[in-house]
Amino acid sequence: MFSSLYQIIISPLVTILEVFYKLFDKILDNSGLNIIGLSFVVSLLTLPLYMVAEKWQEEERNIQLKMKSGIERIKSSFKGDEQYMILSTYYKQNHYHPIMALRSSFSLLIQIPFFIAAFTFISGLEPLRGRTFLFIKDFGAPDSLFKLGDFSVNILPILMTLINCISGIIYSKGHPLREKIQIFVCAGIFLVLLYNSPSALVLYWTMNNILSMVKNIFYKLKNPRKTIYILSCVISAIFIISSFTILKNVKFIFRMVPLFLGILIPCIPLFIKYFTLFITKHFTKLDSDKKLGRQVFYLSAFIIVILAGLYIPLTLMESEPEQFCYVDSYKSPFNFIWVVFCQAIGFFLFWPGCFYSLFSSKVKKAMTIFTPILAIIFIINATAFSGNYGPLQPDLYFMTPQRFFPSFKGFVINTICVIGIFIILFLLFSKKVKTIKSISIIIIFSLSVINLKNIISIQKAYKNMPEPVVQDKLNPIFNLSKTGKNVIVIMQDRLFIPYVDYAFDNIQNLSNKYDGFTFFKNTVSFGRYTMIGSPCLFGGYDFTPYEINKRTDETLQKKHNEALLTMPVLFLNEGWNIAVADLPYENYLEYPVTNMYKDYPQINRHTMMGSYSDYWYKKHNIKKTPYLSFTIKRNFIWFSLFKMVSPILRTGVYGRDYWIVYNKYENMNYLIDNYAQLECLPELFNNTSEKNSFIMWDNELTHDGYFLQAPDYIPVEKVTDKGIGRFSDDSSYHTAVSALLRLSEFFEWMKVNEVYDNTRIIIVSDHGIPNNLPEYFPNSKNLPFSPARKTATLLVKDFNSHGSLTTDMTFMTNADTPAIATDGIIENAKNPFTHNPLKVENKQDYIKISTADSESTRIRNNPKFKIADDQWATVKDNIFEDSNWSMYVKE
Repeated sequence: MFSSLYQIIISPLVTILEVFYKLFDKILDNSGLNIIGLSFVVSLLTLPLYMVAEKWQEEERNIQLKMKSGIERIKSSFKGDEQYMILSTYYKQNHYHPIMALRSSFSLLIQIPFFIAAFTFISGLEPLRGRTFLFIKDFGAPDSLFKLGDFSVNILPILMTLINCISGIIYSKGHPLREKIQIFVCAGIFLVLLYNSPSALVLYWTMNNILSMVKNIFYKLKNPRKTIYILSCVISAIFIISSFTILKNVKFIFRMVPLFLGILIPCIPLFIKYFTLFITKHFTKLDSDKKLGRQVFYLSAFIIVILAGLYIPLTLMESEPEQFCYVDSYKSPFNFIWVVFCQAIGFFLFWPGCFYSLFSSKVKKAMTIFTPILAIIFIINATAFSGNYGPLQPDLYFMTPQRFFPSFKGFVINTICVIGIFIILFLLFSKKVKTIKSISIIIIFSLSVINLKNIISIQKAYKNMPEPVVQDKLNPIFNLSKTGKNVIVIMQDRLFIPYVDYAFDNIQNLSNKYDGFTFFKNTVSFGRYTMIGSPCLFGGYDFTPYEINKRTDETLQKKHNEALLTMPVLFLNEGWNIAVADLPYENYLEYPVTNMYKDYPQINRHTMMGSYSDYWYKKHNIKKTPYLSFTIKRNFIWFSLFKMVSPILRTGVYGRDYWIVYNKYENMNYLIDNYAQLECLPELFNNTSEKNSFIMWDNELTHDGYFLQAPDYIPVEKVTDKGIGRFSDDSSYHTAVSALLRLSEFFEWMKVNEVYDNTRIIIVSDHGIPNNLPEYFPNSKNLPFSPARKTATLLVKDFNSHGSLTTDMTFMTNADTPAIATDGIIENAKNPFTHNPLKVENKQDYIKISTADSESTRIRNNPKFKIADDQWATVKDNIFEDSNWSMYVKE
């Protein structure tokens, strides 16, 4: 209950504080000025509420003054029930109720949610710890300016209280004693609450009190509005001048913020004047039927709530439900939906509703007009202009950097739609407001039906997903043979050739630990993402993106499953034991994913990712952090906003990583989910199989970068040694080295247990990363893509092979993996689904590399990837020679 109220009332305010702090930090780069600016912004935003509060308090004082003599006569003449009855009658005659006296406390009440939001945000703001400002030594602690014996005297809270009292004296001049006492009691309460609080929070509240005092002084002036306008013009001039002087070295986009504000602020009164005249003359139906206007406003606001809090999150979740099930301590994905729904209520219904109910009829009229316009624009943007920005990571960040700027054509079409919506709804408001109400109800019903469909789909997928097994102790799941043969294929997601090359040259004894391995350094992939680059890794050349798109008689889901099953089925037909784990996009994530194995019950499928994390945390006495669940709950509302705004504005929503100031949790869980399985490999294998064994799995430790503790590159709570060398500050290099080291430890176990010589091992990646590294990829031709992303690491150890690691520059692709795995074991091996040989005569005929983005698994029933004719490339011979790369012209 309280958590939901927090998400509705406080969370939107915390988000606003975070955005402005991030903005000030980028422009001012001074923690003290950031806090002062934050206080100024909040005071400005709450000024309309204070004006309403002041109006109510003035009305209350006038009513009390008017009734004072009558109340005194009644109280002096009557007692008990008789006094109560006569006072009640007197109140009714004056259209007054005692509860209306609470209006005098409204200015205090509206401070409470803003205080809680500020306390929540600033007191936990890690970047402020250790920062200094003027006499403040540490923003994360009380100022403790001097001591009296053992008692630390904090000056800021005392100064804050003094300013609060002065402000109260100015404000309450001529007011009843009761109001004065209320102000001083409030000041005392804040002194007690904030005395030992972090200096940053006290500075924020001190500035609030200063600004409140300035506001009270203005209220005492004869013409406060004129004075405020003159002061605003002065501030605007400062903004404009600073954008050309103080901020001249700041990025252009951030210099434009004060410049824009400097131009905008003086124009606001003029705009308000003419806009007020315009809406007064028009839309008269809203004046005569206020109930209808209120219904239109709340229905439109609720549309935005459903769109941002349900439709957009549920649509994303329905496409890939596995990302949101069994996250941290949350089993059901609907926990995240409830949080974003509550946040949407706060952003688009609760707080707008508060302003709507408090403001004048003219403001209500304006809000009634613009809310349905915004609702329709948001729907159009989220559906017709949703955009294709590539795959999302589980934390709702895009996998690859984006600029989000639409094409000129897309921008024009979107602008025309927005203008059209304005015109149509303005015309409806002029003549047929009830039509807008009817349209709103239809939209709510339609969105609700779609949401219900998505909820059912997600619930079905959730029920079909097996609950992750938490291992208290480890039992072997893979069996190797000591007397027969074993083949192990390891897909090490995104393992990058230059990192492997550098690690073997610079990590002591690493190349010796890869006894008998050959490093095929000159290896290419067929795509820049796992969805496109991995099918051929498992299924061979029949499953390159180009060949997949040629076969239009089957769905992508079926073709992808065939690719994953190619090697297991081949070895199964030879009578081998088969075990697989964590293969990428199994069944194209249609649950249950085990359906793809229903015709092959002899294939033992396991889940390693995340299964050994709790075991690892317990073993190493490290606390698991709720990074992913925290980030999802924070970012979902931002993702909805990202989808709702026009494409041209999306870079502003996402451009600062959804405006996050800092994440209070380290993203260690995904790392451990993948790291733990590699560390535990010796405990997950035995050597008791009586049959030949084929084992294949995918590990994603190398997919994302995390800093690890050198020289062993292990996860620790705080990294103190990043190692030395070219890539010491490259987190992706850290995870690459860690994977190579953990695998080498597994190889040592294999030697001790006499299964190394009779095992063929293939380590292969699906693609590279967007890090060209000029010493490897010169890119002198300025290709419209990154060659580094279309590369693949390939390491092979054959049966009975020994000796230090050798490098082979033969031109290879990751589609050679099935042929290498079956070489000498299955004569003239053919793909069991296409019946074509795994080993091709001329691989250059197949080198058609996709440069397209990945797509959602929702395309599972499509026959082809969406790859344009100009999104194909080719390479020959040496992939590190830029002249060997070129665009491929599709026949």
